[in-house]
Amino acid sequence: MKKEEISRCMSLLAERGVRWTVQRYAVLEYLCEHRDHPTAEDIYRGLKERLPAISRATVYNTLELLKEHGLVKELVIEKERARYDFDTSEHVHLKCRVCGRVYDLGVPPPSVSAEAEGHRVEELVCYAVGVCRGCREEEGA
Repeated sequence: MKKEEISRCMSLLAERGVRWTVQRYAVLEYLCEHRDHPTAEDIYRGLKERLPAISRATVYNTLELLKEHGLVKELVIEKERARYDFDTSEHVHLKCRVCGRVYDLGVPPPSVSAEAEGHRVEELVCYAVGVCRGCREEEGA
C-alpha cells in the first residue's frame, strides 16, 4: 500500500507541473512509513544517512510544497516546532503530556459551519492533551 500512496502523490504533483526529485520522494516515503507525526528535524535526521547530500532546507521546502498541494498536514501542537501528518483526513490528535508523542485519535473533529456568527471559518485545528495508553500502562505498573 505504501508504494501506491507515494506513487499517487508523485503523480498528483507531476500533473500540477511539479518536478519529481529523489529528495521529494524520500520525504514522502519517510512520512508514509513514519505515521508518528515527525518534525522536519526528525525527517532530516532520518534521511541524512541514506541521502548524505540532503539539507535541512530541502526537507523544509519539500514539506512546504507537500503542504501547499494538500498531501501532508502541518500540526502546530507545540509552539516550538511543527509536526507533519501524511494522513490528511479530518481527525483529532492526542499529545501525551508525559512522553510528548502525538497520536491519531479515531474520532472526527467537532463540526463547525463555514460561517459562524459572521466569521468565515477556514480551518478547524483540534487536538487533545492527555496521557497515552503506553504511559498510562507504565503509571499503573
